[in-house]
Amino acid sequence: MRKLWGLLAGLVLASCTQEEGSLIRFELEETGSYAVQYREADGTFTVMDSLEIMGSDVFEVTFDTLQMISFLPLDGELPVVHAVVGPNTQELTISKDGFISGDAENNWLGTQRKMQLDLIALIDSLDAIKSTYKDSTTFKGLRTIDSVFFAYADGYRQRILDSLVAAPGRLSNLMTVYHRIGQNPVLEYGVDREVLRGVNDALTELAPASNDVLAFNMWVEEFEETYVFTAKVAENAQKFSVGSPFPEFALETPQGELVSLERMSLENHVVAIWASWCVECRNELRSVAKEHPMDNWILLSIDGLPQQRSPLGEWYEAIVTDDLGGQHLSDLGGSRSVIIETLGVQEMPLYFKVENGIITKRVSRVDDL
Repeated sequence: MRKLWGLLAGLVLASCTQEEGSLIRFELEETGSYAVQYREADGTFTVMDSLEIMGSDVFEVTFDTLQMISFLPLDGELPVVHAVVGPNTQELTISKDGFISGDAENNWLGTQRKMQLDLIALIDSLDAIKSTYKDSTTFKGLRTIDSVFFAYADGYRQRILDSLVAAPGRLSNLMTVYHRIGQNPVLEYGVDREVLRGVNDALTELAPASNDVLAFNMWVEEFEETYVFTAKVAENAQKFSVGSPFPEFALETPQGELVSLERMSLENHVVAIWASWCVECRNELRSVAKEHPMDNWILLSIDGLPQQRSPLGEWYEAIVTDDLGGQHLSDLGGSRSVIIETLGVQEMPLYFKVENGIITKRVSRVDDL
């Protein structure tokens, strides 16, 4: 039996009270080697060891809090295996088929792997049937096959949701965010927000010091910020429509001068939302600049990090290259620009006609102004 204590020194604290480690038994018939990795609190992964699998292998590992570790094949036809190990974990078994079991946490991991393999097998079998169809007279059969797939996908998704609701405080639940059906994730934060936040709350209470939990906290916070931002954008897209007062906010010129857009100063103006990387925006604005003076135009750019390496330079270069007149303002906020949030920008280009501080037109084509 091999102990991983020394090799996991960064994870095993000197104050650890667990007298004996958790045993992991491999009953695999294949031989080879694994890289063993764990997740850091910032979401990155660290390889902490490599293991040789020679047959009837038993390894011992110790953690003072819940931790998920992954066995990733380096050599041989070995299955990918994930395990949840903590101070109360006693003995886990990885069967010859690669399914882990031993407690509620790891039984759920084994079930998830079975679900994924069954899904792959179903898709392969349906694809095999589809490949025998040669003419359009079989359309009804194809439709039936698609119905089978969609019904299975719905059941697959509901099985995962049922587990998350029934037992939110399982670290093994975190693997469900990686499940996909085709190209689509099984779970989507915008749709399953309450369930995922419930899992986050339960895990934070259960194992607040776990790297996996801390990384999930960060993941949820990032998606929550996006959710709130997106909801605000959608709300303001409806709010700032024709007949509404144009909002007031402050932005900077390319030279760094802070300018306040005041509603009553917009007597007869066109406000354009654009970016240096938006080809359609630049084509339209370039045409306007060639044909009309732009003295009454205010061009609000959503250039910014992290989408661009040098947003200020790219913004200014586009203004000069396209010979765009008017007043140019931005916060260089990129996809989180106050311009997007305040004006509810959901498409580009976007133009506002503002008269005496009131929006009289909100259109996506300059010809509609």
